[in-house]
Order: sequence, then C-alpha cells, then structure tokens
Amino acid sequence: MKHISYSKQTIDDSDIQAVTEVLRSDFVTQGPQITAFEEALKRYLNVKHAIVVSNGTSALHLAYLALNLKGYEVFTTPITFAATSNMLHEVGAHVHFIDVDPLTGIMEVKALEEALEQANPGAPKAIVPVSLQGIPADLPAIYALAKKYNAKVVEDAAHSLGGEYSYEGKNYKSASCAHSDLATLSFHPLKTICCGEGGAVTTNEDALAEQVRLIRNHGLKALPNTYLREQKAWGFNYRMTDLQAALGVSQLKRISFFLGRRRSLAHRYAEIMAQEPYRDHIKITPLCEGSSYHLFVIHFNNLQARDFAYRFLKENGIETQVHYVPLYKFQLYKELLGEMHLPGAEAYYQGCLSIPIYPNLPQEDQDYVLDILAQCCQHL
Repeated sequence: MKHISYSKQTIDDSDIQAVTEVLRSDFVTQGPQITAFEEALKRYLNVKHAIVVSNGTSALHLAYLALNLKGYEVFTTPITFAATSNMLHEVGAHVHFIDVDPLTGIMEVKALEEALEQANPGAPKAIVPVSLQGIPADLPAIYALAKKYNAKVVEDAAHSLGGEYSYEGKNYKSASCAHSDLATLSFHPLKTICCGEGGAVTTNEDALAEQVRLIRNHGLKALPNTYLREQKAWGFNYRMTDLQAALGVSQLKRISFFLGRRRSLAHRYAEIMAQEPYRDHIKITPLCEGSSYHLFVIHFNNLQARDFAYRFLKENGIETQVHYVPLYKFQLYKELLGEMHLPGAEAYYQGCLSIPIYPNLPQEDQDYVLDILAQCCQHL
C-alpha cells in the first residue's frame, strides 16, 4: 500500500554538498555561514535585519523578549501552533485570543478591533497575527489598528516564507516587517525551506535587532580589544549552527522552485475539487495568489465527516493533519483563561484537514490522494 506524508522536506545533492563543505571546514558553528544565511534572508525579504536562531519557538521567545512584553495585553489567534502563545505566557504577557475567519483561520480584523476597543486603555498592548497555511495575515489593517491603539506587532510568519500581500498597489513579502515591528520564521523540515531545525527574527529597527542578537547569545556582549564580556541582559543559547545555516543558504537558492511547485499542486487540487463528488462535501480555502502553500487545507461540513475522512485516508496510506485544535481547548489554557467559545475558530477546527502538499509530491501520488478523497466523499 502507498504511504504519502502530508508534508516532507526536499533535499538534493546541492544541499548535501553545502553541509559536507561545512563539516570539512574550520567552523561547524558560529562561523561564516551564519552571516551568509542572514545576508541572503535580508536580500530575499527586503528587510534590514535577519537574525537566525535555533528554531521557530526561540525566534518567538526572542521577539517577545526584545519588546519586553511582560505585563502586556497581547492579542493573538487560537488557530496556531502552541508556541505562538506559549512563549507569550513564558515572558509574562496576558494572552487574549481573537476569533478567526472560518475558512482561512486567520485573525479577523473586526474582532481584533472590538477587543482593542474594550481593553484597558492604560495597559500596554501588542498584537501577534499569524500568517496561516502560507497566507499572510491582513498586516496593513492590523498595523493601522496597532498605531491607533499604540500596540506593538509581531508577525508569526512560520508558515509563510515566500508569501506575499499587496497594499496600495505595492507587493510586500511576509516577514519583511513593512507592517510589523518584528517577524519570526521557522525552518523546520516541513516549512518552505529546511534547516533541520532553525528559525529567524526579522526587523527594520536597529535597537530591536541588537537586543535579539544579545539575548540569542546568553546576553553577553564582548568588550572591544579584550577577552572580557559584559552581561548586558539575561539571555539564552539560541544560536544556529553553521551546518544548519549552510543548508538554509542552499535551500533559499531554490525557493522559487519550491513555491512554484506548491502553488501548482494547490491550483490542481482546487480545480479538481470544484467538481463532483468533492464539491458537495468539501470546501477549500480560497486560492490566494500570494500564498506560499505551506499547507493545503480542505474543509468538511462537520466534525464527524472530517474525522471520518482523517481515518479513511489514513487506512489508505495517506497522512493528513488537523491544523489546529483551538488553543483555548487545552487544559492549561482553560485553567489560565477559563472556558471560551469563538465561533469562527470552532467552525474552522471542526472542518479543517491538511492534505499532502510538498514540492516533490509526484502527480501520480496527488492523483491517488484525489481518488481516495473521492471514495471518501461517496461514504459521507
């Protein structure tokens, strides 16, 4: 029986050669590949600073620490990986979950505005929009609200490296920080580019970049022309290795290919699933020209149908995933925030299923996924 993952890394000989060259060099960590990767990311994103780190979670932690969000009222989405809000809790921020669009899973700007309006006007505020599936959040509208309510903005762009959005006739890349104070990226194997593990913080603000770099390296700052260091902040070892950075440099060279393949697969899924027998049982997230298609999410009519489809596809060798269970359903968040019910988040969760999409997915495997999905629909 076939086995098809919902996602996986795409590694070729150029990636292997890049890592091998590092292994044969003088530096396997804290060497020249770190700078090379940071410079490549800055050019690609058109952002002033890119600081590479050990993983996407440490990127979030560093961004929140750089803004000193302890005691802040922070507004984010429950439809995301736990790290987004876990790190807010870790730095002592007060988390507020905002409802999402039931098809895209992305924060609703109107719901955010209502929450900001009702919040304590004297409390410091921040917003963490999540660019989900590969689709950037409505960053210009969120940034405008942030200016109105004197809030900081951190874009969680873990899903959306390569994603783009338009504003006033100009295109911007997700994580370019054109409409945020900082952004965070993940280079987990299932993301747009792979470093094994890894992440980055981006910003256009010099002071924030300096703070991120400082905390990334234990909070220690070397004094010029001496072996001495000064403890300037309480920090962590969130450094990336040169092995990871070399892989990142190599992968970033092929990002156009990765994005092209993901978009081609997404459009083919959408075209076929607009027909019978799919269309009576499945909705798709509307196609987005600027999406990086980290995920391809389909929606069933209810929880029972989605769970049946999850089991049916798994029995036929097709791995899928639910992205995500609303975080307020987790016991620790219930204890922290009490019982919650956000209708958009509930609707998104009860129908969503991520089906296989990755650059090296063969057409015959995509055809098999579509065939099994068709069989599944006939049982609903």
